[in-house]
Amino acid sequence: MGSDSVLNKPVARAIIVQAVIVALLLGWFKFGLPRIQKARAAAEAAKREIRINDMFQSVMAEDPTREVDAPSAQGTTKAHPQRLRITPSADELERALGAPDAFYVDFRRGRHLIWRGTAHSLEASFDQGRLYCLRIEDTRTGHGSLVFDSSVQWHPF
Repeated sequence: MGSDSVLNKPVARAIIVQAVIVALLLGWFKFGLPRIQKARAAAEAAKREIRINDMFQSVMAEDPTREVDAPSAQGTTKAHPQRLRITPSADELERALGAPDAFYVDFRRGRHLIWRGTAHSLEASFDQGRLYCLRIEDTRTGHGSLVFDSSVQWHPF
């Protein structure tokens, strides 16, 4: 006699194949896709870190004639005061760095745009559409500096 196994019926095979496909899709959306998104986000943050450093270096200038004490991870070190060499608009900064991660408006209607990379955070402060201060901070140590139009106003922290 022939065997009447459930697996020999075409309908049962089709249901099993569909169940396997659904299980694979669920596994992909549960485990595979989040890993890909996490890797993509890490790569984007690394690119943004490079853009933050490049933008900061292109906008600021150091005053080599003076040296002041500045805090660092190893204690206090000597540093040259910095000042804004150019004052790009908010649109120019957004084109160079992408959309800001955060922003806020202060009580005087000044705009503050914040970009975060893997190791640094950059905050650009605007008053009536004009850049007046860049704040760069090392996210691991909390040290950084406030850079203004004049190197006399430079403030390391």
